[in-house]
Formats: sequence, structure tokens, C-alpha cells
Amino acid sequence: MRPLTLPLTLLFLTLFFSPAQAFQLRGMDKPDSFIVDPATGMYYVSNVVGSPRAKDGIAYIVKLGAKGKLIDKHFITSGKNGVTLNAPKGLAISGSNLYVADIDTVRRFDKNSGKLLGTVDLALLGARDLNGLALGPDGHLFVLDTRGNTIFKIDPSKVYQVTILARGPGLGLPKGMVYERPHNRLLVTTGSGKIIAMDMQGNILTVFQGAFKSLDGIDLDHEGNMIVSSSKAGEIYRIKKYSALEVLRKNMITPTGISFDARNNQVLVPSLDGGIVFTFSAD
Repeated sequence: MRPLTLPLTLLFLTLFFSPAQAFQLRGMDKPDSFIVDPATGMYYVSNVVGSPRAKDGIAYIVKLGAKGKLIDKHFITSGKNGVTLNAPKGLAISGSNLYVADIDTVRRFDKNSGKLLGTVDLALLGARDLNGLALGPDGHLFVLDTRGNTIFKIDPSKVYQVTILARGPGLGLPKGMVYERPHNRLLVTTGSGKIIAMDMQGNILTVFQGAFKSLDGIDLDHEGNMIVSSSKAGEIYRIKKYSALEVLRKNMITPTGISFDARNNQVLVPSLDGGIVFTFSAD
């Protein structure tokens, strides 16, 4: 009689370790950031719709299911249920909170219901073009202002108290940001084409500088490699050990706020001018 050990092992691997299928969704309106909720596998996409700097109140957030199926194209919509969304860009999830960077304000929503929970107004601190968001140690939230060359720190445990972590031309027009836990620092992509690291005291160190005209989104894969996008070049790169550069995808239309889906080993890509979001395997 033929042993069943091998077939059963193969079946187990197929059921539990099959790679996720890539997907794409068209019909977006200037999608800027595309993230996954690691707790539920749900996806969220910020749609700017109008001008990226206009307070026009016509933007929205899309919610997708764990396999990329559209759940609600207008999950959070400006003008409904007391919500204002002008030009939402960076997104971040902490617990049940969905944070959205919107020009000069960080808005907080319930990730399940879409209900508005609160706002953090940064206008008086000079915010002009809020972009990337990152969750740091002790639940702190970091948000960068591209045109203002500023990184703000928000402390939810202190009634969302805001302080300035860093400000000045040394930030090089920051675009995207991710927290690197092993080194307790932020990794930041810049409009000047560099990737800088910033510690929790605001000290800056350049960790990678290639022949980039500009960089946008950034995230870390399973091994801690940086995955970054350049909307100007239409390319996505992986940088291993802060030195080895690999082109993952090219000939794309304005890939902006990318992120990494660790559960499915997928890179999440919003095409701002292409009106589409899609995923591809990071292998």
C-alpha cells in the first residue's frame, strides 16, 4: 500500500502555505496610499480625487476585503456623517483606529464602521502638506509634512499632544516614512532622492543615496529590506542591507504610497494618475 505521508504533507502545504493571489482594482480617483490591516487582512485606500493641496472636501477612503474584493468604495466619504476629507494621503492603523493625513490635519476614524472619532489640527504648527504616517514606539504616531520639511510626533496617551521631532532643509522634502523597530528609528524617503534615518531625538543620518530623482513610499519586508517607490521614475525597488539595489517593477504610472502586506508577502501599489491599485508578490 502506498504511504499517505507525502500526499498529506503536500495537502497541508497547499492549504496553509499557498501564496496569495495578486489582485488589481480599477476605478480609483487619484489613489495615494494603499495599506493593509495586519489584524484583519482588510485593505484601505486613500483617494485624493481633486488637487493634492486643495481643501475641496470631495475625497474618500476605499475599503477592500482580505482577497481584494471591493467592500465599500466610499467607506469614508467627505460630506457624509460629519466627515471632511480634502486630500487624504498617508494612512496608518493602530488598534481600531484608522489615521488619515489630510493637508494640515490628522483625522481618526473607526476602522470597522468608518465613524469619525477625532481630529488633530496641525495648522497652527505650520503644517501645509501632510503626507506619510508611521506608528512608532509606545503607540506614538509620526506624520511628515513634505513642503514644510517637518516631522511631527503625536502622543495619543496625552490627548494627542503634538510636538515637532525635526524641521528644516535637512529633511530634503520628506515623502514616505516607516518605523524600523530593531534600530528604534524612522526611515524616510525624500524628494531629493535620498533615504534618511532619524532617531527619536531627531538626529538625521543618510542611509542610502542612489541615482534617484525623487522617492515616495517606503515599507519593510520580512527580512527588514526597504521597499521604496519612485512616482517620477515609475519604478519600485528593494534595497537589501542598505546597499544592494534591486528593481522589482518598472514602467508603472506614478506609484506613490506603497506598503508591504506581510501576511501575504505582497507589495501594495497605488497608481495615483493611473486610477488603479494592485498587488504583486515580493518574491
